[in-house]
Amino acid sequence: VLAMLGLEAAALGECELTRLIQDKLQYEMRLQYMKHNFPIDYTLRVQYEEVLRPSNITRLRSEMVSEEALRYLWFHISSQAVLRIREVLPEKHPSWKYIQELSQLFDALGKEYSKYQQ
Repeated sequence: VLAMLGLEAAALGECELTRLIQDKLQYEMRLQYMKHNFPIDYTLRVQYEEVLRPSNITRLRSEMVSEEALRYLWFHISSQAVLRIREVLPEKHPSWKYIQELSQLFDALGKEYSKYQQ
């Protein structure tokens, strides 16, 4: 399944990859794989700059930042969060496959974004 997902992701464009990521990040999926399988009160330390808040997006939009730049910002912050989780998650953890699939989708989206000039 993972190999097929990787092949499928390689042939998809930005919109389709984003839709697949959105499907994976639905509340039910996150609840099933992340909340129920992580220890109670377990946290990952992140810096202030690594958190994308709605107020920051509103401020950036008011400063006339392009939608493409905002999409890339979302991609960068989200992919770094998945990498952080993957670093601390043991391979035998029930959520490992879910995080691997997310990581592959973000990698494919990163390749798609690398085609654009930032």
